[in-house]
Amino acid sequence: MNKIERVRAVLRGEAVDRVPAGFWFHFPPAYRGGEAMAQAHLDYYRATDLDILKVMNDTGYAPIGCFIVRHVRDWFALEPTPLSDPLFQSHLEGLKRIVEAVGREVLVMTTAFNPFHQAVAVLQASQEAQGMEGEARATFVRHLREDPEPLLHGLRVIAEDSARFFRACITEAGANGIYYSAQGGERALMTDEEHTRAVKAFDLYVLGQINEVAEFTVGHFCGRGLALERFVDYPVSLVNWAYQADNPSLREGRALFGGKPILGGMDERGPIVTGPREAIRREVRAALEALGTRGFMLGAGCTVPSDIDWANLIAAKEEVAALSAAV
Repeated sequence: MNKIERVRAVLRGEAVDRVPAGFWFHFPPAYRGGEAMAQAHLDYYRATDLDILKVMNDTGYAPIGCFIVRHVRDWFALEPTPLSDPLFQSHLEGLKRIVEAVGREVLVMTTAFNPFHQAVAVLQASQEAQGMEGEARATFVRHLREDPEPLLHGLRVIAEDSARFFRACITEAGANGIYYSAQGGERALMTDEEHTRAVKAFDLYVLGQINEVAEFTVGHFCGRGLALERFVDYPVSLVNWAYQADNPSLREGRALFGGKPILGGMDERGPIVTGPREAIRREVRAALEALGTRGFMLGAGCTVPSDIDWANLIAAKEEVAALSAAV
């Protein structure tokens, strides 16, 4: 099997010659868009030879830092960001360059941050001296509880902007799929009803728009202490969460999602970062024992540190190849 055939087999839950692997991290600010973004990702891909290439979308969203929310009703003033915005175009240009360079040998997906995340980023940038994310999340929940309609208006605008942009990542830049980072699912942050109204409703809208044009979507359910059951009906092809972060185990998650293919198995702050190789091998073996070789792609529960030793990522890829091919 080549890389594309191998990953497509995982998405279908079919047998593979070996379990594929993919890892990602945030690049420094100098590589957030355009040719610099493309070259950084291509250098990383060619050095590690991983089975899938995820583009880390740190290019940005124009309202963050420009649109200021001091009071809840300020959300009513948020207007759509056109696809022609320089930040959107910078990412599309870099993504297209990546697809043109390696799209015939590896599936390429780009990262989508959900409307909740973008709204929190707007609030964080609106706070004095760039406030802490936790404070911005608390403000989001306060706005939702005190006067929801302005916030819901803002989320609707963000969702429509996001859907338009990520569809263009597929239809214009040529990416195969979207890695959808669904944040805001922590059990302690808001109630099930609040999550459904202010997070899930907009996630489902964006995912519905993406799925009309994308070959696949990865659902990355981000956070510690997640109410993971909130995501079981998200229309995604592959499921990813950090089971080590006070979340359900790999086996529990697979059962919860009805046997849907899973990406993960490695602690993003564990042996993949610290080594040694023997510890990496043990963690890979444990993941294979939990999930088997069908419907499974080795990865981390979230992004690995930006300064990680790429040799550890290569080691994980080699270990899962050797151990899964022997099954």
